[in-house]
Amino acid sequence: MWGEAPRRFFIRAISHLRLAPGGPQRASSGRGFDLSAKKTRSRRWTWLLASIVGVVIILGGTWVGAHFAAGDQVPTNSTVEGVAIGGLGVEQAEEKLREELEPQYSAPVSVSAPDVGSATLQPLEAGLTLDHARAVRSAGGGSSWNPVDIWRTFTGGEEVELPRSVDEEQLRAALEEEAGAFERESSDATLAFDEGSIVRTDGVPATELDVDQTLPALSEALMQGETVVEAVVAETPPAVTTAMVDEAVGNYAEPAVSGPVTLTGPNGSFQITPGQIAAVTTFVVQDGALVPQTDVDALMELTAQAQSGLNLAVTKNASYALSSGVITVVPAVDGSSVDPDNIAAAMWDAAVKTGEERTAAIEVIKETAEFTTAEAAQLKPTTVIGEFSTRYPHAAYRNTNLGQAAESINGTVLMPGEVFSLNETLGPRTAANGYVDGYVINEGVLVEEPGGGISQSSTTLFNAAFFAGYDIVEHKPHSLYFARYPAGREATIYYGALDMRFRNNTDYPAYIQGYINRSSPGNRGTITFKIFSQKTWDKVESTELRKSGFYNGTTRTLDTPDCEPQAPIQGFTVNWQRLFYKDGAVAKSEDWSWKYSAGDRIVCE
Repeated sequence: MWGEAPRRFFIRAISHLRLAPGGPQRASSGRGFDLSAKKTRSRRWTWLLASIVGVVIILGGTWVGAHFAAGDQVPTNSTVEGVAIGGLGVEQAEEKLREELEPQYSAPVSVSAPDVGSATLQPLEAGLTLDHARAVRSAGGGSSWNPVDIWRTFTGGEEVELPRSVDEEQLRAALEEEAGAFERESSDATLAFDEGSIVRTDGVPATELDVDQTLPALSEALMQGETVVEAVVAETPPAVTTAMVDEAVGNYAEPAVSGPVTLTGPNGSFQITPGQIAAVTTFVVQDGALVPQTDVDALMELTAQAQSGLNLAVTKNASYALSSGVITVVPAVDGSSVDPDNIAAAMWDAAVKTGEERTAAIEVIKETAEFTTAEAAQLKPTTVIGEFSTRYPHAAYRNTNLGQAAESINGTVLMPGEVFSLNETLGPRTAANGYVDGYVINEGVLVEEPGGGISQSSTTLFNAAFFAGYDIVEHKPHSLYFARYPAGREATIYYGALDMRFRNNTDYPAYIQGYINRSSPGNRGTITFKIFSQKTWDKVESTELRKSGFYNGTTRTLDTPDCEPQAPIQGFTVNWQRLFYKDGAVAKSEDWSWKYSAGDRIVCE
């Protein structure tokens, strides 16, 4: 506390004052004892010792006083990152640092990636710690007995940094919590044709935040009080990239619509227009590249008329004709064809070329008829296996419509397994197709529509197929009963809603003959259908049509312009069976039933 030199002087002075009992000892020199000199020297040493003690007391008091005067104050000239804290107590200094420096380090930090996403972190919540107490201690704050520290309190001080630290694990957790802001699903680049024009979009990669790569810069930013950090984002390319589209545009799309292509065969050629190429082309990924894909069926349909330029021989299956009541074989004709896949491949061989080179050859294939002349002769229909006729009252529209229906059906050849559809055979009942207005039943009321009365052709052909033993695929009797038809064994038809269909469920082709005997005033007409084939069953019969459960409707009065008076029609249920005979006995039977509605009496006002 006093220093080493004063301490040695004090010890040396004490050592010269040794006293024996009874007074001072004599000198060992043997000479006489000089009492006055001795006293003089004693007083001198006493004075010196007192002086030293006094100085020590004064210095000690000054030191103690300085210690208490300095207290825990920070040295006068101390600053922490520019914030003056000299002369302040420890707690005051810490509070001042908290107020003035904490806003700088606690400002929100923006972590962002342009065009991808951004997130905001609160530094003090994300792992940053500011040590204000340590900063004050580093600046000299706090109580001390060290004279140097006491002296520094009144005269010294310097600039110090604010101690900071980042909890890396806490910071990682905070960053990972915001990682979703940088996640984006990939979007494939696209390439297509729209009305002959090329339409494309660029691909967009999938993105996610690379936490490991972003973390160091973020940690440094928190330490330095920076508020903007660039995020590191990892990208995953889409399945179809912009580069793939660029390549496909140059290799396929642009050449494809640059002009027509010409496909040539042995006997002719035809062109495919750029619009047709575009209409049948889509692009798909194959082996890491975007390549064209052709809708072959659409291509064949769009170019069907143009393909006539190839002058291909048309293949015709053998068929049958009826002459003088006898079925004869119409020979098959072998022809030639082209493979649709070959057409598509040749189109692209030419489509990727430029200028006059946009030409490719196609292979023409010899085609043999599926149903040969020999097969037709072997399976030739030889007998009528199903036949039915119905009569109709005279009306000009009936002669027209029933005659048109019979003519459309006449000559139909139905191969084994094929299904006959009356609606497909007749087509829409329009004036263009030869039909005129006639009466039909609509919601229990007779009204006029084009093709009226044509249900009689459906009923007649249904019965022919019934007795031929064919599978009845679809049929619906009329809702009201008409006496000219066998009860239950009849079928109505309405284009787009009701059809009459049956399947040739035998091993033999069938030929359908249809004709009418026209009605005249006072004379009924007839419509007849005959189905020629080879027999599967000895015969097919219907049991008696058993009617039961008769009931009547009501009377309705209508004031509509198209109202037609109508007599009441009785409703009932009818039951019957279809019997299949083989070797003189019933081999199979089917139960049939139908319930007719009662027709109201219609009165027109």
